[in-house]
Amino acid sequence: MAFLVAKATVADFEAWKSSFDSNDSFRTEHGQLGYQTFQSVDDPNEVVVLFDWDDAEDPRAFFGSEEMRERLAAAGVKGMPELSVVKMVDQKSVIEPSA
Repeated sequence: MAFLVAKATVADFEAWKSSFDSNDSFRTEHGQLGYQTFQSVDDPNEVVVLFDWDDAEDPRAFFGSEEMRERLAAAGVKGMPELSVVKMVDQKSVIEPSA
């Protein structure tokens, strides 16, 4: 599995999130396996999405496609998102013990 970090500035977070959610099946058809969305605490229109992506597909090529660029623009994404493919090296989660 590949991971793609996408960072973008959007015109309006709520409008972008609605469009993002409505495009879930389109991304899944092209290799998306899952995602986590984040919103900056300093700028509510700055978003980061960590995508889980199928190794057989290149997520950067998908996001660079004409159709995806059109969908990003329609969602209010300003410019092209900053894209980085990363690999997981380690993972830790701290969970509060139940009483």
